[in-house]
Amino acid sequence: MIITSILILCVLIFVHELGHFLVAKWNNVGVLAFSIGFGPVLWKKQVGETTYTLRLLPLGGFVRMVGDDPRASDPNFKVEESEDKASPENLKAEEFTPEQRAMMEDRARWFMLKGFWSKFWIVFAGPAFNFIFAIVLGSMMVGIYGSGKPITAPQIGDVVPGHAADKAGLKPDDMVLMINGAPIESWESLAKTIRGSGGKNVEMLVERQGEKGIEKVTLTVVPEVDRSGLVTDEERKTGDVYRIGITPAIERIPASFSEALLAGPRITWHLTTQTVIGLKGLILGHISSDNIAGPIRIFEEAGKSAKRGFEYVLSFMIFLNVSLAVLNLLPVPVLDGGHIIFFIIEALKGGPISIKVREVATQIGMFLLLALMIFALGNDLFRS
Repeated sequence: MIITSILILCVLIFVHELGHFLVAKWNNVGVLAFSIGFGPVLWKKQVGETTYTLRLLPLGGFVRMVGDDPRASDPNFKVEESEDKASPENLKAEEFTPEQRAMMEDRARWFMLKGFWSKFWIVFAGPAFNFIFAIVLGSMMVGIYGSGKPITAPQIGDVVPGHAADKAGLKPDDMVLMINGAPIESWESLAKTIRGSGGKNVEMLVERQGEKGIEKVTLTVVPEVDRSGLVTDEERKTGDVYRIGITPAIERIPASFSEALLAGPRITWHLTTQTVIGLKGLILGHISSDNIAGPIRIFEEAGKSAKRGFEYVLSFMIFLNVSLAVLNLLPVPVLDGGHIIFFIIEALKGGPISIKVREVATQIGMFLLLALMIFALGNDLFRS
């Protein structure tokens, strides 16, 4: 499970950094280092101008470009001095290869001296590659397993971790037979009963495949108000809408090659809009911050998806690709979106932003990012 989780994260990081790397090369920007992970180096290889490394902590990566220091716009700035102090390889100036020294001496290959569009596409390429990879995975999933159509029976497909159904012990593939003694014959009936429960405890009789065969289990579930921001206007007419965190079981229908190709963009677009709506809900307080997950939770979910089969691994990877792309495009300094905002301001201003302003903005961005990581890790530990 751990190996699968690490591989999933490494693939996502590799795709993201590959976007930055390839577009940087395409724009003739020198690349000193391409790394997957942070911390101690596990594997290292020098190929031409670039040092490739695999590091201990698979929680990110980086592409180190020549002249990416904001001070590079100063004609007297020497990129060798910056790399001597800030090189991800911890190299001294005399340890750089001849190819790397040549890159540092060639101002035409400095990232910060490139035009607006070159810098924009180099930075945007990371999230863009994640979106593209999500589209490819979506088409692959539908091509292999077919398109999904919710079945009409009251059978549970997925159980959202941390929500009411999960807390009560409901499991994927459970068939709901009764709620509070009343027979449930369709998914529509199940959803309508939960939505209108008023948050009161509901007793659910479910049928599931146990170790000794088919068994019936009675569980008490406490519905929760839906604050995801996904409630429709029609549902709001009756007041608060309650959910328990389940999705209907899916019937797989074989898809043609053209249908699979079209499915990838559709799935990615749907997940992107849902992710944006979710972020909006978090910011406005409509969604509990308890839903913010950290690395422990991501590793757990990756492991769970691996146990359920390759289809679920593909689905989880699509979700993570979209999430990584959207989060990186947020206008926060140190994230890709923050860098793009800097470039836009500089283009409108007609000159570089002052080093002091950049430093302060970067420090604020680092603080926000660190605070979010600590909060997410706290959520993970509290859940476990």
